[in-house]
Amino acid sequence: LDGLEALDGLEALDGEPADPVADALSELAASEARPQEARVVAVWGPAGAPGRTTVAGAVAAELARRGERTVLVDADPYGGAVAQQLGILDEVSGLLAAARLAATGSVADRLPALVRAVGGRVLDGRLEVVTGLPRADRWPELRPGAVEALVEAARRRGHVVVDTGFSLEGDPSAEMAGRPSRNGPTLAAIEAADELLVVGTPDPVGLSRLARGLVELREVAAPRIVHVVVNRHRASLGWSERDVVAMIEGFARVAGVWFLPDDTPAVDRALVAGETLVESGDSTLSRAVVALVDAVVPGPQPRERGRLRRRAAARAHRR
Repeated sequence: LDGLEALDGLEALDGEPADPVADALSELAASEARPQEARVVAVWGPAGAPGRTTVAGAVAAELARRGERTVLVDADPYGGAVAQQLGILDEVSGLLAAARLAATGSVADRLPALVRAVGGRVLDGRLEVVTGLPRADRWPELRPGAVEALVEAARRRGHVVVDTGFSLEGDPSAEMAGRPSRNGPTLAAIEAADELLVVGTPDPVGLSRLARGLVELREVAAPRIVHVVVNRHRASLGWSERDVVAMIEGFARVAGVWFLPDDTPAVDRALVAGETLVESGDSTLSRAVVALVDAVVPGPQPRERGRLRRRAAARAHRR
């Protein structure tokens, strides 16, 4: 694919071995409650607007396009933008409603009323959105445990993609007192994730922030499977993809590094129309997202895009 190459990093960490009998019972219960192999993908990135929300929305929409029911959760405690990007005008926050329901243990029962189905024929109602905070100053209403309960309930419906905030700083005093922590939703989403997408930009400031963020992330995310997404990549910056990968691998063990091209027209079309990137038409960026999703949540996809992915993989292998 133009503008995107997958470069393998070090092997992802394996989890601890579990008891086989307990595993079998857990798998049986899970299979009755949610689609098989439903995954939770958290999208995080450092300060500086690297494109977390754009990436989260694109990944969720691509999963839905493939026929996978997907819930996109806006859990940014500094004020989410998912609703604005997708043209959702409701003033009711799904995240705040879920936080109130979590106190009574009824998130799972009431989740259908919290989500908003978005997208037209391309997505066919398979993408559902839990809208975020309407104002950043309402974060204290997100009580501890709310995001965890929401993600677990959403996972019973299908894949879950969580758009998070930028800060990983904890608040031990709030945690000890059982009070809300500003960054609690972000940390909870990362803790619940099967896969973590770390979004950064390839300019000098963005790479510096990405490097510091990866170091900080090691303290809160190990042993999560980490994929780095270098967003808005462009040749005019003067260094190659391999140069960027070498820098990243000097700071963290990652499952892979993925490059999304600087395709401003495609992003603008989607924003102006209040659509997902998948619905706004074919572009180099949308094709790059296809390959990213192939790596993060492998699964069925339409035949034409499968051929595109195989040709791109062959080109990457030859390099």
